[in-house]
Amino acid sequence: MNWDNLSLYNAKAIKQAKKKAYKSKRKAKKLALALAIKERLTEAEIQAEIAKRKAHIIAKTAGAEQAQKPAFKEPPRYRKGMGKEFYQTREWRELRYSVLVKYGRVCQCCGQTQGYIHVDHIKPRSTHPELELDQNNLQILCEACNIGKSNKDATDWRTEVSGVALAPSKA
Repeated sequence: MNWDNLSLYNAKAIKQAKKKAYKSKRKAKKLALALAIKERLTEAEIQAEIAKRKAHIIAKTAGAEQAQKPAFKEPPRYRKGMGKEFYQTREWRELRYSVLVKYGRVCQCCGQTQGYIHVDHIKPRSTHPELELDQNNLQILCEACNIGKSNKDATDWRTEVSGVALAPSKA
């Protein structure tokens, strides 16, 4: 299984970005000084050229980085009864990961393994907010089964919970 996209914080990437920005500034200063020596510019002209080249290099590198990856955004802090931003919290992501490890990437309703896999709340968050971070209230469903279920049905499609076989049941 590929879990590369689950990294929430990457200190190494942040450090590399800062280092790259520092190198860009240094490079701009070096180029401007070389030009100044070649063209015999005054101190004020040298500083203006350094600032101009620094801005150009930073804009150029920032544009390339933004095109590749979105800027890091710290996940919101968890609080009970959150809206859609609940799915961005660290607590939800860690719980979701543990449920995927526990049950695998297979829809517990139809057995589908391809496409989008959802970690579904058996008893919906809208009616049971106290169970939103309860691992015993989660099951793995494919996109079609989860959308079909909506928040109107509380069928538990898990066939095994803690080693005990269960038949699908309505809660």
